[in-house]
Amino acid sequence: MMKKFISKFCLSAIIVMAAVAVTCFYSCKREHFVTSTTSDVNMFSYFDKYPDQFSMFQQILDKAGYSGFLNAYGTYTCFAPTNDGVKAYLKAAGKSSVADIDVNTAKNMVKIALIQDTISTQMFTDGKLRTATMYGQYLITGATFVNGVASTTVNKQANIVQSNIRVGNGIIHAIDNVLLPASLTLAKMVEQNPKYAIFTQALKSTGFYDTLNVDASANTNINRKYVTLIAQTDSVFNAAGIGSYNDLVKKYSTTGNPKNPSDSLYLFVAYRILPELNYLADIISAQSHITLAPQEVITDQLSGTTILLNNDTFNGVLEPGVALDRAMSDNSATNGVLHSVKSNFRIKVRKPSPVYFDLGDQPEIRKLTSVFRKAGKSVQFTAGQLADVTWNADVITYTAVASTDANFYYWDDLLTFNSLRTAATTMNYIDFKTPTLIKGRYKVWVDFRSSAGGSNIQVQFDGQPLPNIVNFPDNLPSTTDSGPVLESKGYKRYATAQVNGTAPTNNKMVGRLAGVIDVTSTDRHHIKFVAIGNTKGAVTIDMVEFRPIDMDQEKPTFGRDGTITP
Repeated sequence: MMKKFISKFCLSAIIVMAAVAVTCFYSCKREHFVTSTTSDVNMFSYFDKYPDQFSMFQQILDKAGYSGFLNAYGTYTCFAPTNDGVKAYLKAAGKSSVADIDVNTAKNMVKIALIQDTISTQMFTDGKLRTATMYGQYLITGATFVNGVASTTVNKQANIVQSNIRVGNGIIHAIDNVLLPASLTLAKMVEQNPKYAIFTQALKSTGFYDTLNVDASANTNINRKYVTLIAQTDSVFNAAGIGSYNDLVKKYSTTGNPKNPSDSLYLFVAYRILPELNYLADIISAQSHITLAPQEVITDQLSGTTILLNNDTFNGVLEPGVALDRAMSDNSATNGVLHSVKSNFRIKVRKPSPVYFDLGDQPEIRKLTSVFRKAGKSVQFTAGQLADVTWNADVITYTAVASTDANFYYWDDLLTFNSLRTAATTMNYIDFKTPTLIKGRYKVWVDFRSSAGGSNIQVQFDGQPLPNIVNFPDNLPSTTDSGPVLESKGYKRYATAQVNGTAPTNNKMVGRLAGVIDVTSTDRHHIKFVAIGNTKGAVTIDMVEFRPIDMDQEKPTFGRDGTITP
């Protein structure tokens, strides 16, 4: 153990030396260092202890001027090439010794191999590591199998030969080659790969080649420093009947000028560029991503280990998506990351389409097969248990009622809140993530069974309040008014049984118009119920309808067995 007491002089000297090392390493960028004391050797001392493995990496550290830095205290992860790994690099680079490596290259080799975080192999995923390197780029790890033996690759450049070597200032992973930072822009990376010949021509003809040929460090647009490009190979184009760039122009260019932002070929390419840095791990962490095609998004879904793009269900019909090619994806560039797809895809032109959102149809509830839509069953949830539903307090209850129940819920199921009011410690709001809505203009109907609580509820769509207040204690204004008359008052009968069933006079099942919305992007959105009143009592809610504004707003109606009646 180190001594507990250090003289002020020694302490000052240590602080000064550490500060100098840090300043040199980061080129005057301020960083936070976590210091600690330990009897274990630090990284550089460990390398010095095993010269038969790491003497050549020590030479690189010395050349870069970072030897003292790695002997200071902190929390780091180092991917250190063995002597054999350095020799492999030198041979490939046509160099005879470390002395032939210039100082800047040596510095970059060290920076790309160091992370200011302690990351063991247990924290590795099939994708990027959680923290960027000191070079500023992320490292990618993955599993490979050679002759039945598994190994872990790093940045598709090296394999780990010894992992999780714990030292006083972090973790060392020994690798069999030198890591090098990305040196090509996305545009150059695509251009230099002969598999992307058609796509390269498309980038150039639309002008996006120039957009993607700017290093992040040189880009003055802070919102475009790093982007994600989803490319496709010539073989993928060929499989779609596109044998050449001219074929691509004939198929997609609608104006004859691919640089025209309204040209379909321009949009075809723009749709493949995401204005953010999204490795595969980032793609699957969100369900949709904006693109450079105005108001168009790409959705994603994980199916096993396959990432599917635009694998969407509209009105109960699955529109199959396209798979990302994992082996050809997660390629770092100086201004982003490059992925590849296995099939051709383009923007889908869709007209606004109605969406009938059964609020009780949540993935977590569906998995409860003994409860979901099983008559007489119910289950409670607390905040955080439903991924697509958020609320601040209390519980919500999912209930499936019997087919003989006096009320006519769609699918015979409902959600109940103990309250929805402004009082502290009670539920003040509840937010639902919607199914995918096609961009367009819609009327929003909230369908519920009148109940004691929930007076004066404001409905919000993507944070914007809708004009009509919903009062859950309301009944229909009349049991005799015709459909058009009710609609003129902002109400309707939504349950089939109210219209042509056994109880046409039932006024408890209420369809209430919340307002009109403009859906600006085809995506999943948010609808939120916010209390602005304080009436006690439970709230019972069935579904929300999003109907295109030019559609019949009364029909179809909804049956308790799930039937939709025109």
